[in-house]
Amino acid sequence: MDEFLLQRRYPEDPPSPKDHRHPAERDRDRVLHSAAFRRLQGKTQVFGIGQADFYRTRLTHSVEVAQIARAIAHNLLLEQPLMDRCLAPELAEAAALAHDLGHPPFGHAGEQTLDACMREVSSRSRRKGKNALRFEGNAQTFHILVAAEPKSPSYPGLNLTRATLSGVMKYPYEQDIRNDKFIFPSDLSMARWALRQGGEILKTEDKTGRRRLKTSIVCQVLDWADDCAYSVHDVEDALQAQFLHPGDLENAAFARRVFNHYEETRREETAPKLTLSEVRERLLDLEKRIGFQGLGDERAYRKAAMRNILNDLITSVSVASSRDSRRSDFSWRLIVPPEARILSVLCKSVIWEAVITDPRVAAMSTKGREILRDLFQLLMGEVLDKKSVALFPRYYRPIIEDSLEGGQMEAARAVCNFLALLTDMDALRFHALLRGSKASSIFDFI
Repeated sequence: MDEFLLQRRYPEDPPSPKDHRHPAERDRDRVLHSAAFRRLQGKTQVFGIGQADFYRTRLTHSVEVAQIARAIAHNLLLEQPLMDRCLAPELAEAAALAHDLGHPPFGHAGEQTLDACMREVSSRSRRKGKNALRFEGNAQTFHILVAAEPKSPSYPGLNLTRATLSGVMKYPYEQDIRNDKFIFPSDLSMARWALRQGGEILKTEDKTGRRRLKTSIVCQVLDWADDCAYSVHDVEDALQAQFLHPGDLENAAFARRVFNHYEETRREETAPKLTLSEVRERLLDLEKRIGFQGLGDERAYRKAAMRNILNDLITSVSVASSRDSRRSDFSWRLIVPPEARILSVLCKSVIWEAVITDPRVAAMSTKGREILRDLFQLLMGEVLDKKSVALFPRYYRPIIEDSLEGGQMEAARAVCNFLALLTDMDALRFHALLRGSKASSIFDFI
């Protein structure tokens, strides 16, 4: 690989002469051994943590995305050997393992709640745009990698290579009221360092399809691997949990609702426009592929069907040379065929209709929102009114103490980052301990 892509921001001691790992392998291992990665085992993917042991968590999802990204990278390198200047299976794996580190407890409901809390603090302080406080999962992922996750007293973050950091930067936008996805202002200098000679930090998001957005080939591989895993594995979990039945795909009303969600999201997902009849036709085809024929082991049949769909998505992609950048990893474009994109977005729309909008899942999301909002307000009162750090774990107290010098805004950021660290069960236990909503013990972990 190009040496420029393997540079790190901060100097490090040379590795042991017996350590023969590639820099991309070191990046992968740093993510794999981080506390932020371990916490993903306790964070919601679709179904709540602890509801059953066979549903996916953020951690199992990340591991599966990493395997898919590695497979895609391996296939592309065999087809285009010149890509070895900017791509390696271990590099794709590292970015994929890291891509969800910033997700807070309770999934997207938790993400929206923390962002709302930060906006409210900003509004009281009359801060807007770049000066406002926000929370966003992808921005938090980058913040963890470059600043928050401790590895060495010699530098902040994990000190990953340019290639890996640019590989996780799906949304290189400045923080602004017009942008839903962005990089935190405090991390912009690191983002620019990672993107140097390749992409750039854009001021506003192009709502018509983000045509101006340029991401590295590693990031493109990660993005498609994430779509593949989300599309197929969440459908598999929904079938296992019986939130979705193959027969639902034949239902006209169900198809209409899936069509509506597909139409709402297809532009952002760069998927072609379909008519309702075309959506129904594809749902019927999906039903045929996953429907059990009544012979043998239903679980094995379903696993084989989902594996075949996933394999079709993985092997459908190719690359084209763009040659409009000085950086090799910004000189390739991943080509996803329209039918593969349609299948991916349709599966996401099926999950939206069958699972996300189900009242049981919606109730858990509402509960998660209430718990996080209450914890945020409790901790802000503790920090600002009482000037106390007693409710925080000992390892986090110095961070809170340092934030007090910056007033309300700095304290809010520190409290928000702490809550984002928590797993779902951490948040539930902590809230129960503070509010007495159920029997708890002083020996409960926070």
